[in-house]
Amino acid sequence: MNLCCGCDTMDRYLFKPNRELLELNAMEMDEGLVHFFRDVCGMGDAGEPVEFEFVNEKGVSRKLKVNLPEKLLQGRGIKGLFAPYGEADYLFIEAGPERTVRVSDWSGPARGQEFATDHPSTKQRMEDVLQAMCRMKQRDEVWFQLYEAAKQFAVTRMDDLICLPHIRELEPFEYQLKTVKAVIHRFKGRALLCDEVGLGKTVEAGICMMEYIMRGLAKKILILVPPSLVNQWHEEMKRKFNQDFVRSDDREFVRLGEDAWRQYNKVIASISTAKRANHSRVISGIHYDLVVVDEAHHVKNRNSVAWQFVNSLKKKYMLLLTATPVQNSLEELYNLITLLKPGQLKTYQHFRRHFVADNQGIEVKNADKLKALLSEVMIRNRRNRVDVKFTKREAHTKTVRLSEPEERLYADLSRFIRANYTQDHPVFSRFMLKNMQEQMGSAFSSLVGSLEKLSVHPGLRPEERRAVREFAERAAEIAAKEAEKSAKISELCRIVSGFGDKMIVFTKYRTTLDILVRALRQRNFRVAEFHGGLTRKEKDREVAYFREEADVLVSTEIGGEGRNLQFCNGMVNFDLPWNPMAIEQRIGRIHRIGQTRDVFVYNLAALHTLEHHMLYVLDRKINMFELVVGEVDMILGNIEESEEFSDLVMNAWVRSEDNAAMQREMEQISEQLLKNKQQLERMKELDERLFS
Repeated sequence: MNLCCGCDTMDRYLFKPNRELLELNAMEMDEGLVHFFRDVCGMGDAGEPVEFEFVNEKGVSRKLKVNLPEKLLQGRGIKGLFAPYGEADYLFIEAGPERTVRVSDWSGPARGQEFATDHPSTKQRMEDVLQAMCRMKQRDEVWFQLYEAAKQFAVTRMDDLICLPHIRELEPFEYQLKTVKAVIHRFKGRALLCDEVGLGKTVEAGICMMEYIMRGLAKKILILVPPSLVNQWHEEMKRKFNQDFVRSDDREFVRLGEDAWRQYNKVIASISTAKRANHSRVISGIHYDLVVVDEAHHVKNRNSVAWQFVNSLKKKYMLLLTATPVQNSLEELYNLITLLKPGQLKTYQHFRRHFVADNQGIEVKNADKLKALLSEVMIRNRRNRVDVKFTKREAHTKTVRLSEPEERLYADLSRFIRANYTQDHPVFSRFMLKNMQEQMGSAFSSLVGSLEKLSVHPGLRPEERRAVREFAERAAEIAAKEAEKSAKISELCRIVSGFGDKMIVFTKYRTTLDILVRALRQRNFRVAEFHGGLTRKEKDREVAYFREEADVLVSTEIGGEGRNLQFCNGMVNFDLPWNPMAIEQRIGRIHRIGQTRDVFVYNLAALHTLEHHMLYVLDRKINMFELVVGEVDMILGNIEESEEFSDLVMNAWVRSEDNAAMQREMEQISEQLLKNKQQLERMKELDERLFS
């Protein structure tokens, strides 16, 4: 690296010393210092700390490391270096030869005056600026726009939020506004937002983002979320904050390759995608104004690729969102805080010695002192302390029996899928077979297209083609009468009729949606439909029709994201996603802040199907459908870290020769989930001691 600290101009730059970390042998750099080392001293995009020799006016010399990614000065004796300047608001820094820098008092006599008035380079700069201003084209409309914008800032105090008039479909609660103000003014844009589940951390992060954007402090923004939440974040950023983010899985983004990360200023990406070596190498070289990490407990392990990736990011502001800062041990809390503010809890050895009371790492000591340290970087709003009322959930499972042709086809096709699932077949991919198994659990109509397309694949052997064609014909025969004859559809109609109020019916597949809409209309229900194939205007129209007139809204996941549907309090899972978080998101469309009535959830499944076995675990064993919003992710815990829940269930199904074997497999999964649920209860006790 070519560092040009031997420059002849000896220009001095003002900076504001931040003394909060001096006891920890560190100082957080303001933008003046960052500019000085990055641009004047030539550090550029240096990813590793660089050592400089600092000298003050008293002749005290200290070697300190400049860490640009974390905006920190670090080194022994830093406190003594700055001690002569007491509580001075501003200091000068200037570059010397061979990586030395000089720190001096900004109010020094002649030297300060020379800087302000007599220095030749300063005079030249002032003259250049004045001449440039004289040459500006003074278009009246431009000046008027600047005047109007300036008025907005002129009439607001520093602690006012100027973005609030520009937020849509949202009325923030008082505790959310207090949180945002604390993040911006007290925490300087680096905070761990740990509100209890359901209190709206996404809203708080969104308002922080908007405030920074409108104040001109954030342009380059990266939002990292679990894969299942990418679409939800994308919708909410657009609908509530009018921000056009690009998704990292967007076709155009993918087409641009590495350049996409640099080209787009606002990106939402799944952390599993971003942390991959080919992406992380590019991302870690970009300077971001704001980084948001949702479900941040997924980066709790500092030895993991995810933690190290987030730690490598160059960022000015950073928000970590999690309802569970502690899941398994206090070490996880230490790791999250270290991402935000390195040194806040000192070394892990120091942290463990002073705050951990047992070998398992879940018993806290010196709780009051730890609370004080956490309060400097973390906010946790609790349900019993905020002005929000939450309603209850009530879940019902309805089991139906397949007709004889349906049962035979389900058994035969499941056998075919089991036989090929573990084979390295050139045509029958695991993804394809898994999708067909899931389609059968929805409606046989959704299966027909997949089978017909597969039956003409040129890579099939003759006997395979005959088998697939036979399955397609049998499925088509069932599908032709499904709207009138299906036991599941008949049960759905009974549920809707008996509920006596508006209901949402969720399905994963568009083909299933079409047949449900037809079947319900045939039975004289007024039906609105909602799916990804509609334009935004058409979606708004269908929601309005549902709110004002319709009895039922039939929706796919992609259609339901980001919409305010709390005027409804009943829903039916016509089919059951194999990812419990997707089920949670469905319920979250109506059971969220703003819902004033208890919510009723109905689950439909056919006897002896994979979904029937899965419901046994999720409903009867862990009572998932009546958990507090957000606790599902905690209970899944470490299960999904090694293998997605849907793959776990599918592999159990493939290994099982009959229903009894599948029951045993699901018992093993349920035992792990129950352990996680018990662990959650222990963590709640720790949470009470630490954050109450």
